[in-house]
Amino acid sequence: MKLTAGLALSLLILPMSVPLSAQTMNLQQVIQQVVDHYPSLKVAAIQVERARQENIKVEGQLAWQLSARGGVSRNISLFGTPTDRVDVSGQVQRQLSSGASVSVNASMNREDATTTFSPLQPNPSSTSIVDLSYRHPLAQGSDNPVYTQGREQAHAREMISRAERQAIHDQLAAQIIELYVSAITTQARMKNTRQAIERSQRLLAYINDRFGMGLTEEKDRLQAKAQLSRQQAELKTLQIFWQQQRIALNRLMGRDWSAELNLVAEITPAQSSVSHTELFTQLSAYSPPLAKVNAQIKLADTAIELARDAKKDNLDLLMFVGNQNYSGDTLAGTQSESEVFGGVSLEYQRGLNKSAYDAAIYQAQLDRDVALENKKQLLEDLNYDLASLLAEIKMADAAVQAYQISVKNERLKLKEAEQRYQSGRTDTDQLIQFESQLSQAMLSYELQKIEVNRRYHKLTLLLGQLWQMIKLPDYSFQGPGE
Repeated sequence: MKLTAGLALSLLILPMSVPLSAQTMNLQQVIQQVVDHYPSLKVAAIQVERARQENIKVEGQLAWQLSARGGVSRNISLFGTPTDRVDVSGQVQRQLSSGASVSVNASMNREDATTTFSPLQPNPSSTSIVDLSYRHPLAQGSDNPVYTQGREQAHAREMISRAERQAIHDQLAAQIIELYVSAITTQARMKNTRQAIERSQRLLAYINDRFGMGLTEEKDRLQAKAQLSRQQAELKTLQIFWQQQRIALNRLMGRDWSAELNLVAEITPAQSSVSHTELFTQLSAYSPPLAKVNAQIKLADTAIELARDAKKDNLDLLMFVGNQNYSGDTLAGTQSESEVFGGVSLEYQRGLNKSAYDAAIYQAQLDRDVALENKKQLLEDLNYDLASLLAEIKMADAAVQAYQISVKNERLKLKEAEQRYQSGRTDTDQLIQFESQLSQAMLSYELQKIEVNRRYHKLTLLLGQLWQMIKLPDYSFQGPGE
């Protein structure tokens, strides 16, 4: 069965004399106002934003990195000559998504000795080197799993935070639904009691008229008064409950505790032919617990891939090319030499004991098995919850129809008894009894309609349809550098 997007308002269930200042609200409006006010929802949104920043941190692994150093020194050369030296160097390096890395290096040093060993030796002299190097992993680090799996991990953690935030929303909505239904139920009982009081007052007035004519006895008056007093006491008790529930709702919505509130129930949506399978597909696509466990499976998968990569041997291909320039002044004039250099090499490293890596892989596989078992159990629970709720709605709908017929019959029975009472063919006891039975049937009918609505609200929440009618707050966060 499919729920309509907008649920119409009907069945005003509140005392007949509602203050003009009372705000009329349905469940959707109550939830909207609570969501707009409730502070803990922003905390959950902050957690999502924090998780989202992990993606930016991972992407930062591929950014260019700049390093530089410089300094001056005074040392003794190999020939025992004091030498002043200035060194400056810098490097720009970046890791590629393939796992390779590229760097550009530059350095310059200048030496000035107090004396020279040979007049042909430049003094002062300068040496500058510029080179480009490229390192490509052939085993461990190939395809850059730290980056690729890091992105997957960041995305999975963000999904977990989003699922946890949605779960908080659902828990809050479930609490509001229960409080709202409880308040509507109290108002239904109050309305029913008021209607019963009106009937009891009419009966007492009729008995008083007949008593004045000597057609009824004192015991009839006492019975009617006793019933009226009992109903008035019940109304006072229900009013206390209503005040407590109204204050609780006002508190959740951030309203003044004494603000009047007029709650309205909603028409039960018509059933449709949407199958259990289709609804379960919708449920599976929305379920925050299921989204969380799917993200946990993804985290376990990434942990397995990282552990397998860490177990591999290190085998890197290194290529470099550059230019070195040496220049300086001699007695014969200025000297300058420039030379191109380059090379290719392989670097290999292997750990002799792989047991720690094997244990890490096994642990990650166990984590994945746990997550898969949790998912299996969760899917089973969700399926049973949906089936149970649909069955309850079907039976509750049938019960509403049955109670509606019961109310009709009780009205006819009471009307017929009143006619017999007026002609003296029945006593006050039976009339009071029939009036109580009608009052109970009417109350049962109203309460059953409320129960149907409660189950429909639970279904919309379970399927995520409830939030299609609610506008969630737009929490804006200013990131670093913004």
